[in-house]
Amino acid sequence: MSARPWKRSVVVALAAGTVLAAGCGGDDDEPGGAAGSGGQAPTSAEVKIASFKYAPPTVTVKRGGAVTWTNDDRAAHTASVTGGAGFDTDTLKTGMSKRLVFDKAGTFSYICEFHPYMKGKVVVQ
Repeated sequence: MSARPWKRSVVVALAAGTVLAAGCGGDDDEPGGAAGSGGQAPTSAEVKIASFKYAPPTVTVKRGGAVTWTNDDRAAHTASVTGGAGFDTDTLKTGMSKRLVFDKAGTFSYICEFHPYMKGKVVVQ
């Protein structure tokens, strides 16, 4: 009977170690991702447009950084800021890309003018 509590302790310890290991890591230069453990946002990000979605839907760049949208979908799309002055990629037909530089910090929500249910965000730090 004494072996059984010992086995439970080992299983609990292994499970806790797995959970902790899963939360570690991160890559500051991960394309299109948020800043990693270093606290530095990347200087560029890429957003692919496919299946009537922006992927990833949210990107983070440092101020002065650029975001590039590429339309890999069959339909034409835009990335147009909502709620005031901001940015617009204009119409991106299949295979087209548009790169925009962000000089102002903030969070900028955008939609596709043709398909307003498509939503994304650019976070500029």
